[in-house]
Amino acid sequence: MEAVRLTLNSASLASIIDLPVALRDCEVEVIVLPKSEEPKKCQPGPERVSMMGCLSEYANPALRELEKGAWERAAVEKYMEKMKDGRS
Repeated sequence: MEAVRLTLNSASLASIIDLPVALRDCEVEVIVLPKSEEPKKCQPGPERVSMMGCLSEYANPALRELEKGAWERAAVEKYMEKMKDGRS
């Protein structure tokens, strides 16, 4: 069985746990243990669905040619601007 043991000031727990007055603003030890010793059996989650192409109906075919190489052009423009300002 795995456990986590941690010593800290109880003020950091005030927003999580309602502590008795005797345990407020002092060093406390926090121990985290699993509720049961049985390993939790993983249940498969929902099947993932690809979102590829889901926005294609909103695409403007006339702009596709402009998109080609857009990142490269922006990087060159930014680099050239830095060179003009004397930054490297």
